[in-house]
Amino acid sequence: MIGEGRSLSRVLVALPSIGLGGAEKHSAVLAEALAAAGVATTVATEPRLAEGFGAMLRPGSRLRRRGAPLGWQPRAEVEANMAAQEAALAGLLAETRPDLLLLPLPWPTHGLGLLRGAVAAGLPTLVIHHLASRDPEPDLPEAARAALAALPRAPVRFAAVSAPVAARAAAQLGLPAGAVAVVPNGVPVPPEDPAARALVRERQRRRLGLPPAARMMVFAGRLEAPKGADLLPEIAARLEAQAGATLAVLGNGSLRDRLAASRAARRDGPLRLLGHARDVPDWLLAADALLLPSRNEGCPLVFLEAAARRCPVVASGDALECFGAEAMRLAALAPSGGIADLTDQSMVMFNDPAAAGAAVDAAYRVAVALDEAAMLQRYFSLMRATLA
Repeated sequence: MIGEGRSLSRVLVALPSIGLGGAEKHSAVLAEALAAAGVATTVATEPRLAEGFGAMLRPGSRLRRRGAPLGWQPRAEVEANMAAQEAALAGLLAETRPDLLLLPLPWPTHGLGLLRGAVAAGLPTLVIHHLASRDPEPDLPEAARAALAALPRAPVRFAAVSAPVAARAAAQLGLPAGAVAVVPNGVPVPPEDPAARALVRERQRRRLGLPPAARMMVFAGRLEAPKGADLLPEIAARLEAQAGATLAVLGNGSLRDRLAASRAARRDGPLRLLGHARDVPDWLLAADALLLPSRNEGCPLVFLEAAARRCPVVASGDALECFGAEAMRLAALAPSGGIADLTDQSMVMFNDPAAAGAAVDAAYRVAVALDEAAMLQRYFSLMRATLA
């Protein structure tokens, strides 16, 4: 069991997400680590996310899963969202009787009802912030402000995946500076296998009808504007014109139909929409570079996964904000995040092996330093502190 003093034998992970991405994958890793350590762990998600979340789990996962209306609905009023979350949490608490609530938040205010319910129940809670807006949040209603005012007196601790997210989340929730601990994301680093890489490279290109030497970039993420997905058609067209390259797009989201329409006239054009992919690591092994044009990121798992596989990265400045000034050494960085800048940096990765190699080496060292095992131990320590 994880815990010193008060025992940690049961954990409830409540996800207020309405989509699946890096935050949810991170939550799956953390929940599975708890289960592997002998903690009875239940993960509750919106029912419609059950299948997709299940695909993120390892075969033979020991997690218990429940469907519940926890998702923060963007078109609903704040108080309505809070009431729905609080009611759903009450049922889950009665069923699972957890020692601790783990609350991963895709946005700082999207778990207000869950927090209010946890505080009312006196339940120790660890909140993990994955993203936070640079812009001021709209004024919250009185019910939300009252819930936030109760937090300093409750057994609640806060963590975030990067220092910028920690600072913004603290400001939005009215927490004192330093109240949000920073635990950077971490991923496993597989052993290097050049022969396997060559086979994967050829196989993934063959799936696209490309020759083994064809240039190929990969985008992996939600097809939404915050991820920069709206830029993909124009970037793909420029990459084809300048380098004969193809852009393989892994993921789904609200912009999928628009992206599909942009390539309808060219079935085998430079933009290939592959939908949700369970073999993202293979695509990263096969790619000449990962394209990361996000406008807002916390600590992007896909960057770390690429770094762990020595896949070069072309990124907007916002995508790698978590690394501060070091980001310039880790990727071909396009500070503006614009189409022309991202295309130009892609050409650097294609045509300058020395620059690409230096960035790959630096990024690989970061991936090794931000090891998944070290990340998990830091979260376990925070859980012990929360229980205490």
